[in-house]
Amino acid sequence: MAGIRDAISLFWNGKKSILFICGLAVVMRVALPYLGILMPSVVIDQITAQVSPQTFFITVGAMAVLLVIVNYVKSFTDTIANNAIGTLTIGLTMGKQLQKLMNMDYEIMEDPAYKEVQDKADKALNSNHAPAMNIPRTLVELLSNSFGFLLYAGVIAIVHPLILLVLIVTAFINWLMLKRAKDYLKKSRDERSKLYKTLDALSKTLRDPEAAKDIRLYGAIDWLQTLYRRQFSLSKKAERKLISKDMHAQITDALMILLRDGAAYAFLIWLVLQDQLTLGDFVLVFGAIGGLATWVSGILTASIDLSRACVERNDIIEQITYPDRMNTGKGIALPTGAELPPSIELKDVSYTYPKAEKPTLKDINLRINAGERIAIVGANGAGKTTLIKLICGLYLPTAGEISLNNNPVSKYNRDEYYTLFSAVFQDIHMLSASIAENISQATPELTDHKKVLKCLELTGLIEKTNSLPDKGDTLLVREVNADGAELSGGEKQKLAMARALYKNAPVIILDEPTAALDPIAENEIYRQYADLTEGTTSIYISHRLASTRFCDRILMIDGNIISEQGTHDELMALGGTYAKMFEIQASYYQEGDGNGFINGNSYAEEGAGV
Repeated sequence: MAGIRDAISLFWNGKKSILFICGLAVVMRVALPYLGILMPSVVIDQITAQVSPQTFFITVGAMAVLLVIVNYVKSFTDTIANNAIGTLTIGLTMGKQLQKLMNMDYEIMEDPAYKEVQDKADKALNSNHAPAMNIPRTLVELLSNSFGFLLYAGVIAIVHPLILLVLIVTAFINWLMLKRAKDYLKKSRDERSKLYKTLDALSKTLRDPEAAKDIRLYGAIDWLQTLYRRQFSLSKKAERKLISKDMHAQITDALMILLRDGAAYAFLIWLVLQDQLTLGDFVLVFGAIGGLATWVSGILTASIDLSRACVERNDIIEQITYPDRMNTGKGIALPTGAELPPSIELKDVSYTYPKAEKPTLKDINLRINAGERIAIVGANGAGKTTLIKLICGLYLPTAGEISLNNNPVSKYNRDEYYTLFSAVFQDIHMLSASIAENISQATPELTDHKKVLKCLELTGLIEKTNSLPDKGDTLLVREVNADGAELSGGEKQKLAMARALYKNAPVIILDEPTAALDPIAENEIYRQYADLTEGTTSIYISHRLASTRFCDRILMIDGNIISEQGTHDELMALGGTYAKMFEIQASYYQEGDGNGFINGNSYAEEGAGV
């Protein structure tokens, strides 16, 4: 019922006229076939009664006109019910789904449990013809068949209840067979969903231009094709089994129709021969029996379709209503004025990813003072990015507490809390909009174009921008905009940093955004950022240790804890993991034929990217 309520509420809250048309469609779908079997009966009765020609033509003419009107109205309502509902429903539903995706906790989006829910919802939303998108249409089918059944059953029962009993018993047998098919559909849904998910993932890999390089260079074509054929075969096998169950139900339905209709027609003929039934009533009941089978079949089919649609609609509801963990309600006031930049403190913070066997971070105790520059270093997979996501509120700790200016982060409204951070992560995503809009994250009329230009200058992207035909108004993402510009990896990172500068938040986070740049360029950008963000609380992550020498404090993450912390000189004097990693990187840049030197000084001495 939840699926039905949700589907109807979409139109009740936005387009009530559709529901009125659906109700009218139910009436017309019952009225038209009933008039179709009633008219021959009336004609025969008029002839048998030998009414006057005038009475005959008036009666028959009135019914003919009524048939034309009902037929016209039915055609109109059917067009809306059959064609428009799916398109309208998928549009309204996708709007709600996208709103959920944009506003839900980021952490939940990465949760495997949520991803399973999302996969089911996406399958239910795969087209405007999907069952979950057509619940109002299916309800029209169910109601019209139900009312038609009641009307025709009443006509038949007046003649003889035994006929109706035979018809109902055989219909019940049909229902049992169709229910078995429906139960199997529901039971196998999760298994089939996993098969389709794997097949879809393989298909995307085979079509992905990025994967195409590895596929060719590593000779993986035969291997991937074998995997695809195997998965395709498993999917088809599951689909054939589903079709087989449905086919058995349909065959049973056909046999029952033959049995019940044959017995009913034989009984009607016997009643006529015994003068217990008029010829007009015979024609009416004869038509009602044939129609009743259609109504019964329609009820069973619509019931099964509605049940399936509700299951899939519930998958969508589960995704749209998936609960958030963070505070999205009213929060305490954010720090302002002299309270900025804020201090951030982590007390006994641990984080374990869903279904992970051990924590990525454990018992982290850290205080980042207001305006302090912090560097976070460590091996790949040590938990550097996880720590950043905890600090800026994308993740909630599985243990411990994070506070901002001595207030628990949980007391702040989630979205208001995000306004305190300008972050640049490793993965840079461009929107299919202009360069200026990608930086401002706003529409053209709300974009400060002078500020955009300043940010482009500060990040060294102004020359590239000015070389483009439309400069800052040049569209990006060529897959969407045929004339769009393509930026290199380094240019995308510079644009992302310009975006962070434009936001001008009191806390700046750079999570290895310069990985695509050479060490010298990275060092220059980090130092430039340090100058531009003077007075902010700044956090830098880099795998090139020398790029963060200018920071007030360096945190070394190793073995899911902060194993070392201090200034560069202090950590070098400690002679621990940091010192060893630095020496290895320094030796790499000092080797060679002089390429590791800048203005006569060694690259390592300059601290420019070791």
